[in-house]
Amino acid sequence: MRNRVIGSFVVLVLVCAAAFSWVEMGKTQIVIQPATPNQNQNQNRPTVRKAPPPGPPHDPKDLTGVWAPTGNFGGPGAETLANPPVRTMWMNGPLPLTPAGFAAINANKGGKGPRSVAPSKANDPIGDANPPGLVRTLVYGRPIQFIMLPDMVVNLFEWYHYWRQIHTDGRKLPAGDDIDALWYGTSVGHWDGDHLVVDTVGLETRNWLDMWGAPESDAMHVTENWHRMDQDNLEFNITFNDPKFYTKPWSGDPRVWRLQGKGSREAELQETIFAPWDEQDFNKRIRDPNPVLPQK
Repeated sequence: MRNRVIGSFVVLVLVCAAAFSWVEMGKTQIVIQPATPNQNQNQNRPTVRKAPPPGPPHDPKDLTGVWAPTGNFGGPGAETLANPPVRTMWMNGPLPLTPAGFAAINANKGGKGPRSVAPSKANDPIGDANPPGLVRTLVYGRPIQFIMLPDMVVNLFEWYHYWRQIHTDGRKLPAGDDIDALWYGTSVGHWDGDHLVVDTVGLETRNWLDMWGAPESDAMHVTENWHRMDQDNLEFNITFNDPKFYTKPWSGDPRVWRLQGKGSREAELQETIFAPWDEQDFNKRIRDPNPVLPQK
């Protein structure tokens, strides 16, 4: 008789506990832990996990900071693709060259890429410590700093420690005789939604678009599109319009730049300058004596 009373009391306690649990489930979220060997009844029940916290806020129109490019232009194996005379580092595809453009690219002899010649036979402007210019700087792969001002955006380039101004005060691009030939051209920018669109004309024609020798004429018009995708990633697209050397406008492959964390060494631009003394010494030691093609 005593055992029956005790047993009834235990059952009553379990029923009350279960009812209390159902009430509490309506008040709080139940997180089910993964099953253990002694919990056979729960082995097939999923685990409920909390959603990750939202990422840090960012202003899509504030590009302040040092950004380093990720990945490579041209895609994997671009240097070994067929028809190397019409290739560029900017995209994984052939260039739409005019006859004048084809003659220009064949006259440019670089020491790297699918058309490379022996360093002593190259005529790369960099070999004489000339500035790389805007477009070649953008493709090279060194960090860039953005400084946002009320009427302009300033870019500081780690490679050669040069800069350029992007005027955002509403001015128009120069045209005709007003265009000056400059290594970094004349740049005017505007915001299209969350995209910074930059147009540049007046690029130095003796310069190359990349180290492979893609040419540019005095008709070159470059359009950049910078879009801050989130806190840490900046998407970059570029389009070239040069009717003298190319049969149609063409675009480089998209690229993403990564924001470098404050306080890190990468968040500060390093000095990367090739002085004429250094280039002359490099020519004597490496370029001039080298009688063979470099390894691709």
